[in-house]
Amino acid sequence: MLIERLIVRKTKPIYEVIRNIPFKLKGLSLIVDSTSNTAQDSGNNVGKTTAIKIIDLCLGGKSVKTLYFDDDTKSENVEIKKFLNDNKVEAELVLVDEKDIGNKKREKIIIIRQLYNRGKRIINGEEYTQDEFWNKLKIILFDLKEPYPTLRQLIPKFIRINDTTEENMIKYLPGAVSKETYDTIYLFLFNFANNKLLSEKDKLTTKLAECQKKIKLYEKDDNISSLDSLKQRKQLVDNELNDLMSRRKNLDYIETYKKELQEKSKLKNNINELEEQIQLLEFDVNLINKNIQKLKKEKSNIDVSQITNIYNESEAYIGELHKTFQDVVRFHNAMIENRINFIKMQLEPKEKELKEILKKRDELLNEKKNITIDLLDEGLLEDLNILNSKIEKLDLEEGEINQSIKILDGVEDEKEDLIDKIKKLEKNFDPKNNNKKISVFNSYFSDYCQELYNEKYFLVYNNNWKQEKKFPVYLDHFKGNVGTGMKKGVIVAFDLAYMKYSKVMNIKSPQFVIHDKLENTHINQLRTIFDLCKDIDGQYIVPILRERVDKVDSKLINQAKVLELSKNNKFFKI
Repeated sequence: MLIERLIVRKTKPIYEVIRNIPFKLKGLSLIVDSTSNTAQDSGNNVGKTTAIKIIDLCLGGKSVKTLYFDDDTKSENVEIKKFLNDNKVEAELVLVDEKDIGNKKREKIIIIRQLYNRGKRIINGEEYTQDEFWNKLKIILFDLKEPYPTLRQLIPKFIRINDTTEENMIKYLPGAVSKETYDTIYLFLFNFANNKLLSEKDKLTTKLAECQKKIKLYEKDDNISSLDSLKQRKQLVDNELNDLMSRRKNLDYIETYKKELQEKSKLKNNINELEEQIQLLEFDVNLINKNIQKLKKEKSNIDVSQITNIYNESEAYIGELHKTFQDVVRFHNAMIENRINFIKMQLEPKEKELKEILKKRDELLNEKKNITIDLLDEGLLEDLNILNSKIEKLDLEEGEINQSIKILDGVEDEKEDLIDKIKKLEKNFDPKNNNKKISVFNSYFSDYCQELYNEKYFLVYNNNWKQEKKFPVYLDHFKGNVGTGMKKGVIVAFDLAYMKYSKVMNIKSPQFVIHDKLENTHINQLRTIFDLCKDIDGQYIVPILRERVDKVDSKLINQAKVLELSKNNKFFKI
């Protein structure tokens, strides 16, 4: 898919086009900031990065907040936020299939993203929820119907607009992302296995991570501890129980009392079963209560009396403020309270069930206590009662230990089962085939690196990364190291090479690459990158300062320019 056009417009009080940007369907498209001596755009200057942020939102970006919030300063551009909300601004992104270039009646995908709070997501006239929107876009862009990898795990590879995606060629996703997830992503991107296999693999690895997390959580519980510790405790209790049982057998039982003993044994078994249920329910109740306490701590208890004066002063300058600080605090606390109430809805049935089982257990304990063998002679009765009391306590302890072992054994078995399934799936991946495909990619990648830096870097997929406990993909080279100044150029080479690779290997993927902050690249490499773009069979879209690119080729800049902005002509024209 290629980006044909981006249209941004007001819809209130009337429709009014703010920007209509036609992109070059092949080669270089530049969004030029003509303001001289301007710091890199952060959403508060002319807005050269705004265009690509809007494209990202149209392709599944989560929050329109990125258009007016600066992560570095943690500040909002109130003017832009108000403009978007008051005018109900929306963006229309038009995509076309690269196969249809030259066809005047080519089929188009029209994506509309409303750029205000709770705005809609629409594709070809049909409205979608966020998850439906992502799934539909994943089919359009990647022909991928399976759950994994997700759209937002793939798109940042093609639209690099935040610090992580801009500075990292391989580990390009923000936040903590597992090696297994990256493995699934690269197996998909390079078409190492069919999509169903990859999706199933990622689903299993996600379950495995949850299972391992559950094991750690259980082992932190005082009653459960580790499996080895539980088994040692069980052995000690079993030995003591065997000794007591042996001593009890040596006592002279009269046939008459067998019935009472049998009833007592039956009650004991029922009590043990209830204890198992109680342990699980108490664990769940404690966990829910901890979550509730954590949420309560998040509620704001700010004394708003001192802030009232600030709001009054602001009102004098700005006019009527639609929301007071108290409103914001109340809204925040209301949201937390709603979450607490939702969790409490889960807590109440658990507590009710726990209460009922505790009551039932106590009734059985009383019933068991009332079964006495008082017709035996006093000496034998005393010895028997002492032994029975000790045995009952150990039986109870053994039941708790067995239940804990059962819990941990269950998750351990689940873990081993998942590991086994993943290994069986991975047998379908052919390492030789993987290496052949990577070699095709490297033929383009190393050539681009050669042209940029006179060095042949290449990508390696490590088929044994799990056994070696390494990252599945890494960059290697014939000589030299990748320095900070070279990173951007190598990332350009990587993304352009993948564009060519996907085309040659007939892999469905976006045939566009969008990079921000290309000013960091040395002027020589910048010139080479623009030369490379003359021959690519796709789009390379870049926002950039004019004073930087004029040194390359002003004629080329004018040919590649799709939008020019300045202090007097900002993106939203405000």
